[in-house]
Amino acid sequence: MNSDTVVKSDVINKAVQEGETVYDVAIIGGGPAGYVAAIRCAQNGLKTVLIEKDRLGGTCLNAGCIPTKTLVSIAGFLNRLNRAEDYGISIQGFQYSLEKIRERKQQIVSSLVQGIEFLMKKNKIGVIQGKAIVEENGVLAVEGSEERIRYKNLILATGSVASSLPIPGADAPDILGSQELLELSEVPESLAIIGGGVIGMEFAFIYAALGCKVHVVEFMPQILNLVDADVASTVKRTARKMGIEILESARALAIETTSDDHKRILMERKERQESLVVRKVAVAVGRRANLEAVDLEKLGVALNDHKNGILVNEVMQTSNPTVYAAGDVTNQVMLAHAASHQGIIAADHIAGKLSGKAGGLEKQLVPSAIFTFPEIGHIGHTEKEAKAMNRDVLVGKFPFRANSKAVAMQDAAGFVKVIADKATREIIGATIVGPDATELLSLAANLITCRTTIDQAKEVIYAHPTLSEAISEAILDMEGEAIHFGN
Repeated sequence: MNSDTVVKSDVINKAVQEGETVYDVAIIGGGPAGYVAAIRCAQNGLKTVLIEKDRLGGTCLNAGCIPTKTLVSIAGFLNRLNRAEDYGISIQGFQYSLEKIRERKQQIVSSLVQGIEFLMKKNKIGVIQGKAIVEENGVLAVEGSEERIRYKNLILATGSVASSLPIPGADAPDILGSQELLELSEVPESLAIIGGGVIGMEFAFIYAALGCKVHVVEFMPQILNLVDADVASTVKRTARKMGIEILESARALAIETTSDDHKRILMERKERQESLVVRKVAVAVGRRANLEAVDLEKLGVALNDHKNGILVNEVMQTSNPTVYAAGDVTNQVMLAHAASHQGIIAADHIAGKLSGKAGGLEKQLVPSAIFTFPEIGHIGHTEKEAKAMNRDVLVGKFPFRANSKAVAMQDAAGFVKVIADKATREIIGATIVGPDATELLSLAANLITCRTTIDQAKEVIYAHPTLSEAISEAILDMEGEAIHFGN
């Protein structure tokens, strides 16, 4: 009998003695990792309970992906209204109501939360609202309640929290984070966002569309540092057209409050001291794993070598074989769809569906969707990554300005870039920047996940006229065979 069996037997014996229910699986956290894991556990016939201290859906649904995408949609609509003349339409003096926008955003979020609540009931999953407290391995309590939860297996899905900026003034109460940016009652005349990553740039476009003068202060030499330079340049061109000032290679040193209640950012840029005065400052410098949510030491759960996430194996088991971790708390890939995938892996392994080390999350196969203007979709290796790995690659690129559907839509900024290994001819990466890029991404994801070669990919017929034809043309361009564009 192994230690895993001993732990489970002890839990069952205690529960029988005390007349309590024993759950096959307890889950702490109701975000994309937790609630998806709960549903899969229930589908696998496991008695499951989920503990969430706030609302189901986690940060993604309540204060991240969904509310920001609602605002991105509104910002896109405002941009189209501003370009109405390009479509031969004259619109005089339209206005927007920030209050109604916020109400609509909240209605959408609430309806989706209710959808998850329905799924919990449908799958007969117990849901307890409150902060989970580890009493001992196999037993949880809920803060403010006498209820005790006994479990055979535990999934930690406590997510992540916003990272802080360690400079003077960054912790002032009027410094904004992503949550505050979602809840502002009025649009400031000017806003500086420290951090030009995904979160910072998405909010930059949202607030610029609402009429705010936006400045982005980015420490790295390039905003959206993980994408190729030509992709970032496309986004920067649109940003400048919308009046967004981008300050790259700029290190924020301090944030001060001026006598007229404005904010001054002191920074170092190009070896010179500079300052920027704005009405409001927001900090968007990433997120970190929420490791303080439960007592990991009491559970016997170890951290990774960098101490910035829970250490897990290919099936999401921690150093305690009865405890699993999924989602941002592992600090592997901080994306909602990656978290859900990890939750499914954990649930299937607990149910005995994955043997040995089957499963796992292959980071290069996790797609990334960035809702800037234009959108960015990426999967696999970027061109700069492949070159850094000294891989001999073929690169195909096709601009949307040569795509008839994009031209007809009058939305032809951007391109499709596809990368293949020259020796194996396997497609290993794709980036799309342009109209509906995040939707087109799934086509590229299928090619890369199925390890499709250039020759196989060439056989696919794409409907005309569609944006997806740009993917076909980019594949053809890897060997100079693009039909509708010549370099």
